[in-house]
Amino acid sequence: MVFISLQGVSYAYNGRKEAAVKNISLSIGQAEKIAITGLNGSGKSTLAKLILGLLKPQNGKIILDGRPVGKYSLVGVGEKLGYVLQNPSQMLFNTSVYNEIAFGLKWRGKSKNEVHYLCKRYLDLFDLWDLRYEMPFNLSDGQKQLVAISAVLALQPSYLILDEPTKSIDTFRKKKLKDILQEIWRRGTGIMVISHDTELITGFEGRRIHMSKGEVVEDAVRYTD
Repeated sequence: MVFISLQGVSYAYNGRKEAAVKNISLSIGQAEKIAITGLNGSGKSTLAKLILGLLKPQNGKIILDGRPVGKYSLVGVGEKLGYVLQNPSQMLFNTSVYNEIAFGLKWRGKSKNEVHYLCKRYLDLFDLWDLRYEMPFNLSDGQKQLVAISAVLALQPSYLILDEPTKSIDTFRKKKLKDILQEIWRRGTGIMVISHDTELITGFEGRRIHMSKGEVVEDAVRYTD
């Protein structure tokens, strides 16, 4: 079943002659695992922002779970799609690591016990529980990245979009993240990873979409041995 559909989508930033995304058509299944690759400026992050409704296509349309993405509120999109930005500092705003994870859960009406359980569960995944009382802005870039990822994972979205998720994290936690994403995918959550990290992408089972100058130049399914 198609969960995300892009139909002839194009987008150009103000003041730029060249479109960041040019006439892209894609169909993405809800449980599909996709790696988006390409050089800086190839349109990868712009594509993600269009899917999320953060940017509005100037041509074409985007359908999310049967409805135009423009018909959703940002909250409505957030209930379908989990998104982690390249710069985690843009996502962190609470007074403690624990509250970063708890914020969205409380907003969704989870009980105090549920909030505690989910906060501990997802912070434990990356060995962050001992930092739960720390202010997020006092953390290293890698720790900030993992807190942002944990906060999104705790909300258990239908589909997960991660933009350069391993940019600042160490080798041990990178391996852990790969294993966690694989397990989440096995449980039925689709995953889109936008990355330059060849170590992460190598062996990434599923679909590979390669972009260049705003266009999809390769779209193929790859499997590891």
